[in-house]
Amino acid sequence: MSGAAPVWPGYLPWAELVAASRREFVRVVRRFWIIPEIIPAQDLEHIGLLYCVCRRLDDAVDEAASTEQARAALEDFRAELSGRAAPRPLIAAFLAGAAKSGLPLDCMQLLLEGMESDLGCVRIPDDQALLRYAYRVSAAVGLMLAPLLQIHSREGVQRVVDLGVALQLTNNIFGVADDARRDRVYLPASRLCAAGLDAQQALAAPTDARLRPVLRGLAALADRYYRSAEQGAALFPLRYRHGVLLVGRAYRELGIAAALGAAAPATSTTIPLATRARSLLSVLATAWTPRTLGLIESPAHDASLHRAFAGWPGTNSPPATRGPS
Repeated sequence: MSGAAPVWPGYLPWAELVAASRREFVRVVRRFWIIPEIIPAQDLEHIGLLYCVCRRLDDAVDEAASTEQARAALEDFRAELSGRAAPRPLIAAFLAGAAKSGLPLDCMQLLLEGMESDLGCVRIPDDQALLRYAYRVSAAVGLMLAPLLQIHSREGVQRVVDLGVALQLTNNIFGVADDARRDRVYLPASRLCAAGLDAQQALAAPTDARLRPVLRGLAALADRYYRSAEQGAALFPLRYRHGVLLVGRAYRELGIAAALGAAAPATSTTIPLATRARSLLSVLATAWTPRTLGLIESPAHDASLHRAFAGWPGTNSPPATRGPS
């Protein structure tokens, strides 16, 4: 960013704030064995700011003392991001970067909608509602990340949506116990009913083996989206393909393991060493295949994957009215 770095009382100067955001992002991605140095410096700054805004937003909701406090925090973010209130330094830096990078800010509003639906008691009626939730809280972030990674093609963006949805479904699989402590059940009621269970039983015994068929079903659903994202790897810039494949395979393995009864990772960014190693070896084995290199055309995107959120940004389905959460 050019020009004198503005300073706000009690806050880091702008340049220092951007550098601090970049360092925080770099620390996180190294846990996945992703190499941040491959990202051009300016793009890395924008990505760091996006990461930190989303991280602070998530913390403001999950660490709030009450639902009312969390809702007020979300409204503060919404007002600052929309220009209705003076932004705090981090958000001001993020907005300035978004204006330069072409980051789609409308997706931030989708993220806010998704996070607002997390407040208080959460119950999900069916797969369609869960997919819409996954789009809002995860795929929407991927859509903001896409232009920063120079992913601009229509089908490339569709594969970004698929990866975002898959990652969130996996988070829901290994977050069952933690979610239950917050009175949140993301396991669809339709799947629970088919297993002879209901949301109250999932809350009372989130580690009950009777939930495993439900978790395995969600892992299978996530796998459809992981496969689609991987099939479109050649649509991503070459420098980022290994990262897309590595994250997708590591999370896919975690989701399957959790569905079979393995312990969940301590946090969504804590990937066990063995999982990372297996995923890295798997990626190295396929990174130079003709399809991954783009020498063979990727299969056409399956429009049915986007039916639950048809017509939303980055989707491959005819427009439709946005459904309820």
